[in-house]
Amino acid sequence: MNEEDPLILFLYNVEHKAPYGNPMDLIALQETANTAAQLIKALRARGYRVHPIEVEHSLTELRQALKPFSPRQNFIFNYCDSFRGNNLAAVKIVHLIETLGFKHTGSSAEVVTACIDKSRMKQRLAAAGIPTPRYQVFTEARGEFQHRFPAIVKPMTDDGSVGINLESVVSDQQALLKQVGCVLHNYRQPALVEEFIGGRELAVSAWGNEVIEVLPIAEQDYSAIENPLNRLLTYDAKWVEDSAYYHNIPTRVPADLTPEEARLVSETTVRAMRTVGLRDFCRADIRYEDGVPYIIDINEIPDLALGAGFPNSALAAGYTYADIPEHILQLALKREDWHYQLPLLKSVSPRLQMANAS
Repeated sequence: MNEEDPLILFLYNVEHKAPYGNPMDLIALQETANTAAQLIKALRARGYRVHPIEVEHSLTELRQALKPFSPRQNFIFNYCDSFRGNNLAAVKIVHLIETLGFKHTGSSAEVVTACIDKSRMKQRLAAAGIPTPRYQVFTEARGEFQHRFPAIVKPMTDDGSVGINLESVVSDQQALLKQVGCVLHNYRQPALVEEFIGGRELAVSAWGNEVIEVLPIAEQDYSAIENPLNRLLTYDAKWVEDSAYYHNIPTRVPADLTPEEARLVSETTVRAMRTVGLRDFCRADIRYEDGVPYIIDINEIPDLALGAGFPNSALAAGYTYADIPEHILQLALKREDWHYQLPLLKSVSPRLQMANAS
């Protein structure tokens, strides 16, 4: 290894408590640090010089941690999807590293803000003619919902199904305002209320910049859930292993789609990625109903834990788990016109060699 090659500064958030909401939300918050350890291990095994930096208490501490490193000689792998338990506050981290002059994986601070603030993301999609459910933002538990029922009520800036449970889908105004009040009180942020699309739920992972590769599409199998209004990924279904829904909603990769359906879903995802301005990688959550792929959410830093949606799709495409952080890093390095000389490693998969060559 050439010691003049850049050091990869791997940033990830460490969480000790959920500042609002349900104490069980800490399960999702702490997953980031556990996954970061695996990603760092994978990069080191491929020959990269990686220096982990925990982002924990304050931006001042992060600034001090970065002070010894030159932005001209060191590149940041940003895996901070929250800051002090606040999803939207992760934008502050991206803004700081950009202000300090560091180049990094993933999207810019402006785009991260647009993705985390679901109303901004949906505004951009709608303006571009990309299907997304009609919605309304509530800052207080009053007012009429202007669109059709059933509707789903969710925190506007959280992800990972935080704040979503079986009561989140509502069928009338009274239930809607009650659930809006719960979000406002428990999660200390506006509530996003959108029409509930009852179609198939797809997760579409993609990576690339000039050329975007859509990975095999995943589908949540809700066939064991009788009530169509309960066919959603609640927090318990995603994170709580002893919950009934955790074991009754398997993921199918690839999804059972016709070639035409897969093409439409993939093209919509790529359009959304370019419209919002995403870089390097993302995962789009889609409800597919009556031939229309509705974008529900876009994750600018999707969960990269082994067994999560993005890795499942990458593995189905023939990549290895170790390929995932390396490919993301290489996409960002190429985008920024950085060069990182690595020794020839036999462990690099042929699939990644072909992807990097293209």
